Amino acid sequence: MRENFLKLICQTEITTLKEELFRQLSRRFYRNLIHGFQKVWINQKEASLYDIVRRNDEIKISYFRENEINWEIYPSHCDIKYEDENYLIVNKRSGLLSIPTKSEPFSLYQECMYYLQQTNQPLFVSILNRLDKDTSGLVVIAKNRLAAYSLQPTHEKMIRKYIALCKGIYSNEEGTIKTFIAQKEDSHKRYVSETEGKLAVSHYKVLGKDYEKNTTLVEFELETGRTHQIRLHTAYLGYPIIGDRLYGDGDSDVLCLCSYYIEFINPFLKAKQSFQLESEWIKWKKN
Repeated sequence: MRENFLKLICQTEITTLKEELFRQLSRRFYRNLIHGFQKVWINQKEASLYDIVRRNDEIKISYFRENEINWEIYPSHCDIKYEDENYLIVNKRSGLLSIPTKSEPFSLYQECMYYLQQTNQPLFVSILNRLDKDTSGLVVIAKNRLAAYSLQPTHEKMIRKYIALCKGIYSNEEGTIKTFIAQKEDSHKRYVSETEGKLAVSHYKVLGKDYEKNTTLVEFELETGRTHQIRLHTAYLGYPIIGDRLYGDGDSDVLCLCSYYIEFINPFLKAKQSFQLESEWIKWKKN
């Protein structure tokens, strides 16, 4: 167990400390904090949860949490696009798992841990928008528990846009795909269902068409974040993603699906931040 410190600034004219914490923290973090804090200070003076706080008062809380690392950290490299004291924005390469498994013990999680270790930062990683192994692109990493809770649920707190190169020429320029997605028994594959599984909603917009190559470049914005959601929805429409070996014909060595744009309000900077990737096939223009 290790002691951690959380600092906040009161944003209310006058209230109790407990009420202010409830307003500022996610429900999950608040519950854990209330049951697990050791000491609390208001303007550097020890206080209780029912003491009064006023606007701009400094609140400091100590709490304990487990600091266990269950996977081996190995020398690696992270393609970091942005960093502050709470978040990393990382460009994940295709072919890398977000989280390790027993059969594939190498992942983005460990590569971020290695980076934090090498830069003498606390070893905490929470991947907020996990990508499939074959999907590349931007991933938001929280570097502490409060930062993680502050952007959850991610489908409400983040705008996530993907770009995909699909086989075939889309008949509609834009639309919404709304289905259920369920998992096949004894398989990591999913399938689209009208009634079973979890609701999945994808909005799409055509960016360009290449009639000679019979491909369409499409932007997707997600309301939900189901496993293989875009891959399943494109195949469901009849336009599988180029390189999709699970739901298409695997006609490329690389899955042409990229998390290319992320936008959110940084809860600590109180400012909107957006990040966008460029690559050779993302720059593809319509004829």
